[in-house]
Amino acid sequence: MSWDIYIQDLPPVDRVDAIPEDFRPQPIGEREALIARIRKVLPMLERQDNDWLFAKGNGIDLSMQLHMEDATQVRYILVHVHNRELGAAGVAALLREPGLRAMDTATGDLFDAVMLEEGL
Repeated sequence: MSWDIYIQDLPPVDRVDAIPEDFRPQPIGEREALIARIRKVLPMLERQDNDWLFAKGNGIDLSMQLHMEDATQVRYILVHVHNRELGAAGVAALLREPGLRAMDTATGDLFDAVMLEEGL
């Protein structure tokens, strides 16, 4: 069982219900550049194919699926967190590196990396 986090283009709002109805997310980046940035944060990253990445080690167990806009641009990343505390810290680090935001399926709201880091 996993906890799922959607890393995607989101407007600068404090909560999901404040996202304007007409907001249309844009791609979050080019596949190879995003993978390189993720590898900086999670050096144990293994690539299964063009669309699946796995980071396992040092208390982190994440699987990531890249959802593509086209052949090179990533629309969003679905992160499956297989262990809560350190996995959540890994997601927070992923967001910080490329300056992205995410939606948390457990709460139905934005993933709060700042509060998470303060809590840990």
